[in-house]
Amino acid sequence: MTRLLSIAAAASIAAALSSPAASPVETARDSIKKAASELLSTQKEYSDLRLGLYREVNKLDDEVLTLTKELRTLERDEELRTSKIRSLERELETRKVDFTYASGVLNQYAKAIVTRIHPAESQLYKQQFESHDQKATASVGDPKSELTERFQILQLGLQRLSEVAGGHRFHGKGLGRGGQAIEGTLLLAGPSVFFASTDKSFEGVASAADTGANLPAIVPLADTKGSIGQAIEKGEGTVPLDATNGRAIEQALKNPEGSHSGAMEHMMLFGDIAKNMMFDGWIAIGICVLMIAVGWTVAARKFFYLNSIQKGTTEFLRQWNLLSSDLTAIDHGDTSSVKSFGGNADSATQTLVQKSPLYQIYHIGSEEIRHRLEQDRIRKKGLSGRSIQAIRAALDAGLVRMNHKLTNGLIYLTISIAGGPYVGLLGTVVGVMITFAIISKVGEVDVNAIAPGIASALLATVAGLVVAIPALFVYSYLNSRIKNITGEMQVFIDEFVAKMAEFYQGTDNANSAAVVSQKE
Repeated sequence: MTRLLSIAAAASIAAALSSPAASPVETARDSIKKAASELLSTQKEYSDLRLGLYREVNKLDDEVLTLTKELRTLERDEELRTSKIRSLERELETRKVDFTYASGVLNQYAKAIVTRIHPAESQLYKQQFESHDQKATASVGDPKSELTERFQILQLGLQRLSEVAGGHRFHGKGLGRGGQAIEGTLLLAGPSVFFASTDKSFEGVASAADTGANLPAIVPLADTKGSIGQAIEKGEGTVPLDATNGRAIEQALKNPEGSHSGAMEHMMLFGDIAKNMMFDGWIAIGICVLMIAVGWTVAARKFFYLNSIQKGTTEFLRQWNLLSSDLTAIDHGDTSSVKSFGGNADSATQTLVQKSPLYQIYHIGSEEIRHRLEQDRIRKKGLSGRSIQAIRAALDAGLVRMNHKLTNGLIYLTISIAGGPYVGLLGTVVGVMITFAIISKVGEVDVNAIAPGIASALLATVAGLVVAIPALFVYSYLNSRIKNITGEMQVFIDEFVAKMAEFYQGTDNANSAAVVSQKE
């Protein structure tokens, strides 16, 4: 404001001085009035502007308060949503655990019930069990469908229990003499299963042994006078009972004339042991079977590969003996001359020798000779000492690559040798542990209850040894043959370099042969 007054006064004085007509006092007074009027107008504008700014600031403050309240509301909503999400995640994890447990239990039940049903019942239930199990396996990405299919198996199992209680009679088929399927009626009464053909011409008892055809094997009984058929049809009467719970029937099927070899009996014992195998044991055996399949596949392929190599190597050495007397036959860059060993080998022989790793080394050497002779032919005849050393380095690199190709896949046999026994031992330890855990819950020690579990657990160790022992012998044999082939390649490289130094000795390499022999 002081500045404005000063400006107004100065303007007035200047006007007074420049205006000769008016008196200086009047001029100054008019200027002062004018300046005062302008000052009042400026003050009013300034007040209006400041009032407007205050209003804008107040408005912005109100908006800030409103936004702050909204932000706090949003933060509270976010916290609530986060809390709900965490709660839902915990609930989801809990339900996942429950689903995994329920699915695992139902899956084990589906696998176990197939081995628990009598072969006579396989024609009723096994196909349904397998169908639901396959659908459940295919519905891994759909938990609801998977659990539904697993539950269907449980319902079938409960249905079977209700039908078996008190005796189960149904129409079906049984395997008679010569493995012929016979139509008839079966009766399950505890451990005994009776069968009578539809035409009343054949009847007997069914074995609990699995025939692999989903049908029971029927042992015909003589002199029954149709009592079994009448008992099955009427639901009452006299039927023969087996005090051995089916073991005598199985023995009659295995040895109808009372003579069998000890080896066959042992194989049958393995089948009996496998029936008591627990789920963890089957996992170990499954891994062992996978190792056997992979290991023997690799061994077979490697065996045939080495045989083809051996035939090609034998023919190659014969051709090489003819060529080594004059190595310059392959220095003119003719590919067909290199492949035919200077025109000595026909097309069939060429196809055979190309399987040999020595041919690959020979081909590398011939290409290196051709390449370096094309570079050195203008300046001098032959190969320098550095060229010969470079060619030998290329041959050594080819040796390393061929050695890698020869040993490719042997790692699977090594894994079988090292891992097979450990996988089998793991299955045995887990099986024994579960067996003793079951005994501790029961509280009673029964040899007949312990022996099957221990025997089935030890079967996993047997499977591991079956994987490792043959793999060890095969690996030793293949490794020995590979070492022999590698040694032949090393000898061939030394001979090739020596012949090369002899036939392609350059003018600046008078002592190249001596240099090569010192490097060897």
